[in-house]
Amino acid sequence: MAAAAHVITVGLGHHLNQNIRAWFRQFNFLPPIPLSAATVDTVLLHDASFAKLLRLMFASPHRNFILIIHGHEDGSGLFLKLEPSQVHPHTLHFDLQRLMDLDDGGPELSRRDQATMGISQRESHQVLDLMHKVRDKRIDCIEFRSCNLGRNKLSLDRFRRFFGARQAGAPNIHTLFGLVPVLTGPHSMQTHKHHHPGGNWETYIFPKWMDEPKLVCCFQLNKLSKPESGGHVVADNADTLNAWIKKFVMPTGSHSGGEIAMHGLWVADIKVTSVDPHAKPRFVPASIEFDSEDFKDPLGGWGGPAPRRFIPPLAENYAKHIIYSR
Repeated sequence: MAAAAHVITVGLGHHLNQNIRAWFRQFNFLPPIPLSAATVDTVLLHDASFAKLLRLMFASPHRNFILIIHGHEDGSGLFLKLEPSQVHPHTLHFDLQRLMDLDDGGPELSRRDQATMGISQRESHQVLDLMHKVRDKRIDCIEFRSCNLGRNKLSLDRFRRFFGARQAGAPNIHTLFGLVPVLTGPHSMQTHKHHHPGGNWETYIFPKWMDEPKLVCCFQLNKLSKPESGGHVVADNADTLNAWIKKFVMPTGSHSGGEIAMHGLWVADIKVTSVDPHAKPRFVPASIEFDSEDFKDPLGGWGGPAPRRFIPPLAENYAKHIIYSR
């Protein structure tokens, strides 16, 4: 049985917030622990800060949290102001370690520290006061769904220690939340590519070894090989759709109509910046281990482009890409 958690989204766009709410409304399931949403709170971009997040966590009656905030590509932190007065939105693990050093009796923030972190000495003590209040809650678990935060284990560990949580997990790749149309029936299976305008689509077929698949998941990608707003799920019938949901999305899940909420991890291309400041960045394909195939299951495994980018919640590789600090 899933443990209850407080979901807090901070600094995200309107559509992404809608997609996240739809996910927890339709499926209310976040592996691998797993957790379910007892409540979902949204902090809009104009009000977003790390201090605001700390206040919400302190006021919460819950000891498990799901935090969904944009993360830095290298895993160094979050795209989130430490304090509302900060000019550049960043909360890095270096910032948190400097604050924890101060709390342990270290020197006050120097002028250089203040310029680097974007906060004053007074604000540093305000953040530390909130840190103590949150630590006093004795948080059990924080599941970040912040892109790439698990890529830097030192960073993840510093975030966990700052919150005083027993454990914290985060993906080491991109996080996906979507809300897409569902089509069913043989005709839809045969004609779904007519709904692929604009190019750059990836189609995953289930099962992979059949010439005519029973279900497909289609995504339109941007230049970073990340999903855009376009996408859909198409199945030959409702039974196939619900069987796929139970195998790859949520063990007790089903779909009764309307758009379907999507969540998963996503393998995006890796940005490689040249040492030449005038050179354009280039992108190389990311790599990923393949899921093991279960040929006895009618919906075991998938086919599609390489690398396999889409990792739904119950796929074997989802848990492999959630990194934990304990």
